[in-house]
Order: sequence, then structure tokens, then C-alpha cells
Amino acid sequence: MGPKYTELTGTGHRRPVPEGRWRDAELDVTSPTAVAALVERERPGAVIYTAYDKSSREITVDGAVAAARAAARAGARFVFVSTDLVFDGGRGNYTEDDAVRPIMPYGMLKFEAEGLVKVAYGEALIVRPALLVGEWGRFQRPAYECEALAAGQPLTLYPDEWRSPVGVDDVAHAIWDLVCTEAEGVVHLGGPERMTRVELGRRVCRMYGYDAALIREAPRPPERPRDVSLRSLRAAALIGWAPAPVGSHALAAAGA
Repeated sequence: MGPKYTELTGTGHRRPVPEGRWRDAELDVTSPTAVAALVERERPGAVIYTAYDKSSREITVDGAVAAARAAARAGARFVFVSTDLVFDGGRGNYTEDDAVRPIMPYGMLKFEAEGLVKVAYGEALIVRPALLVGEWGRFQRPAYECEALAAGQPLTLYPDEWRSPVGVDDVAHAIWDLVCTEAEGVVHLGGPERMTRVELGRRVCRMYGYDAALIREAPRPPERPRDVSLRSLRAAALIGWAPAPVGSHALAAAGA
């Protein structure tokens, strides 16, 4: 294992940084000058780029490249957090060696960012988590399901779209463990279960006590990938990645 990092700085701009064991710093990632200045001031051993906006190339792509360049100048590790939606969903169970062909605009932005990050920092680590489930600060994930269910609104989910959902905390711990290795290139972080969005929606209802009767089933829109489930063999080899099924701890505590 590589070095351990003990001092943390968390950045936020449109949203405040959740409380935690880190220093808060306001940062507009669309400003390469601001990104470079923060990295120069903090002199980090590692930079982890999680910022994204599904409709903003400046945040999702340009900000990631600026952070990668700043990390390279500082001699810091760099981790870019991508997505399972870089795949077209034609077959599922994707490995890091499979061809990347995004069909959704968000996946296209992340794919572009992956390529440019590699150019900016050849030793960068690119992490592709599956669909995130769990609580982060005051937010619940997956947002599409949780926002509607929390508001008591009917929710349309797809029995013909498959993902390998994974816990937010599991991914956070895995990224930390990966930072402390010398790994570079692409690493997948998928959960142990391949399930449809309908199955996931029902799981989320059991986790948070939402009304599963709000769920409606309908075929997925054609612009959505059918199956972007992931295999995570590299993470298993590097850090012993073996996440629990999403919601298993909460369900066990509730006696489900």
C-alpha cells in the first residue's frame, strides 16, 4: 500500500460541503485559475475529482482536466470519478477492458473527460462507480427514485434496464483505499447484485420506508442503455473489493 493521507480539504460551490473531518474550501471548478490556486495552496498528496453536472461540459470535462493538470504540477495522485454510463448497455457485465461507447449525453461527457484526463495526467486513476445508493449529507441516492418517493409522487421505473447498484459509503472507502495504492488506469466499482430499476426502486422503498405503491412500470426510453452492470475484478485484486448488497445493513436493522 502507498502513503496514508490524514489531512483533508473538501470543496463546494453551488452546494455547501457536508460537515466532516476536513477543512471547507469554496471552489468554482469552471475556473482553471481557481483550481490551480487551491492545489498550489493546499499542496495535497492526492486530488479526487467528483464534481459533475449532466448538462455542463465546463464542470464535468473542463474542470476535471484543470484539476488533473494542477495535480500533475503538484506531484499529487489524481483520481477522476466517472460513471457506468460510458457503456452503451448492449450486454452488461462490463470489465475495464471492454470498449466504451456512451449513448447518453452524460456518459458522453464523462467519456470525453476520461480521455482528456489521461492526456493531462498519464498516471491518473479513473474510477467508474455503478449507480450510487445511500445517504450523502442531506441527499439520498439514487436521486431520481428518492426525490419522487420522498415527495409522495408516482414514479416510473424500468423493468428492462439493469444496473449493479452500489453503496455510497462503500465507494467512498474504496476510492480512499485506491488512492493509497499505486494503481493507475481504470477501475470499476460495481455492487454484487445485477438488478432492474424496478427492483432497485422497491429496495429503496424498503430502505427508507417509502411507499412502493408509487412505483409504476414502463419500458425504458430507447435513449437509455439497457444493461450497464459492471464487473469489478480489478478492484477486488487491488483492495479486496467485496461490497455488501445495497441496503443490506439498513434492512437487517429493520428486520426486513
